[in-house]
Amino acid sequence: MWQAVRDNPRAVAYAVLMHLVLLALLVFSLDWTPKITRPPGIKVPIEAELVDQRQLQAIEEKKLAEQRRQEEAEKLRVAEAEQKRKAEARAKTEAEQKRKADAAAKVKAEAERKRKAETEAKAKAEAEQKRKAEAKAKAEAEQKRKAEAKAKAEAEQKRKAEAKAKAAEEQRRREADLQAQLKAEQEEARARSALSEYIPYIQDKVQRNWLRPAGSSAGLSCLIRVRLIPGGDVVSATVVRSSGDPLFDRSVETAVLKASPLPLPTDASLFNHFREINFNFEPGR
Repeated sequence: MWQAVRDNPRAVAYAVLMHLVLLALLVFSLDWTPKITRPPGIKVPIEAELVDQRQLQAIEEKKLAEQRRQEEAEKLRVAEAEQKRKAEARAKTEAEQKRKADAAAKVKAEAERKRKAETEAKAKAEAEQKRKAEAKAKAEAEQKRKAEAKAKAEAEQKRKAEAKAKAAEEQRRREADLQAQLKAEQEEARARSALSEYIPYIQDKVQRNWLRPAGSSAGLSCLIRVRLIPGGDVVSATVVRSSGDPLFDRSVETAVLKASPLPLPTDASLFNHFREINFNFEPGR
């Protein structure tokens, strides 16, 4: 009951006030004067009865008016309470909507923060990966450059060494060629000297084995080519410049064959210069 009083103080006040008014009307409407006892048979005046009825009607109308006023007040209170309830419900709904909106905004903000953080982390990871890839590529390029520079330096060093070796080889070859040329020239000189020394001996021995053909004239000569083997043995004898007398030419060839072996130098290294010799045969010289 006290909860109802606390919830509706105005209605309770109106009800108490109404009861007090009714009580006052009842008190003032009662006739507190002593009633005169009338003898039997004497009637009460009608005017007094009519007054009492009007008072009662007025009281009843006041009651009805107060009841209607209380009903209106109650309706107003109920309407205000309903309006207050609706306002509170609306405020509660708005607060709930605001709470939900704030929660959704908070969730959205958190999701956006996470997305942004993930995007930044991904971008940072990609940047780090790119940096590492670039650093690796740069290191590989530097390593390749150093390897190429080293290979180029080694190739240059090898080229220089090969050029130096080639130059040294060329120098040795030139020196060897020069030495060989000098040796060949020396051998040629020795051979010419030996030929100039031994050709007269050969001519003399051929002439000792030569028989002049019958009817050949004096003063004939021919150039004859003789091929020898080691030891001086004659392999062949051929007239390469004829005397004009075939019999004379053949006689010279026969004489060379008969004179085999022909005298040669004792130095075997000179034999190559005597392997094939040409000399002029002119009897009587």
